[in-house]
Amino acid sequence: MGRVAKWYLVPGLLLAGCATPQYAIRPVPVPEESAAALEIERDISAVQAEEFERLGARRLGWNERVGGLDVQDVVDRLSRVTERPALPYRAYLYTDDGPNAAALADGRIYLSTGMVQYLAGRGARVDEPLDSASPRSGRMPSAVEAELAVVLAHELAHTVAQHLVKRYRMLQRQQLVMALVAAGASAATRDASAGAQQAGQLAVDAAGLLQDVANSGYSQEQELEADQLGIRYMRQAGFEPRAALELLQDFSRFEYPWPFLRTHPYTSVRRDYLERYLAETESPEGQRKALQDAQRLYPKSSISWQNLQRQLEALER
Repeated sequence: MGRVAKWYLVPGLLLAGCATPQYAIRPVPVPEESAAALEIERDISAVQAEEFERLGARRLGWNERVGGLDVQDVVDRLSRVTERPALPYRAYLYTDDGPNAAALADGRIYLSTGMVQYLAGRGARVDEPLDSASPRSGRMPSAVEAELAVVLAHELAHTVAQHLVKRYRMLQRQQLVMALVAAGASAATRDASAGAQQAGQLAVDAAGLLQDVANSGYSQEQELEADQLGIRYMRQAGFEPRAALELLQDFSRFEYPWPFLRTHPYTSVRRDYLERYLAETESPEGQRKALQDAQRLYPKSSISWQNLQRQLEALER
């Protein structure tokens, strides 16, 4: 299924992904809520949703359990602690034997039947109670639900950080440069009308640009950023963040064997970076500093600032 980004799997054949970024604590995203950004999100999501519809995607009910998991409940718990809690996050299930997941820019999150089966199968080995109860069911979440939260939090992070919007704008800039170069070359050969026509075609090819973004994967930098953001959301929502380490360890067996032309970092690199990130931020002091650094990015009256303030106050209790 080449049209949507997948949670773990296939490294795309793009030169941009050759070098794995160095470890660093990524800054908290400051989402853009402009009309232009929201329109790009809607348009990209409409293109991506068509592929899922072809795969029989259906929206999960509010209390529906699949594979013993209340997917929408986990989505709700995670989305409330993100920097974009007001987006209408809804979970969908689609038919695909591979363990895949994807998030659309408008808040829709898709899980494959293969991912549900994979996590449910792991539940037979790792189903142990964790520390915090689900507000909807009143149950203690299991370890397999924590692993579901790993997948969903990572996907939510791509949406919150607006990775597809950023890619759209990057490709748009590249397209404009190509148009200007084409116009200049034609003018130099005294064929200005042809140059202007070609430039116009490149500049207004919005449909093709949307398709390119929908088909493309995320960069390695964006994958690593989503890993860290996902860990923050898991921690703040009451899930055990170290579940990500075991899950990534197991996912390494799905990986392609060659390192060339990759867009995704190896899962071993992602795991190593996450282990270091957890070590640097899991103490109360580390969490407090990370939250304070994030809070400084927002005006005091904003929803995100208040959300982070509640989390800081919870650390003091």
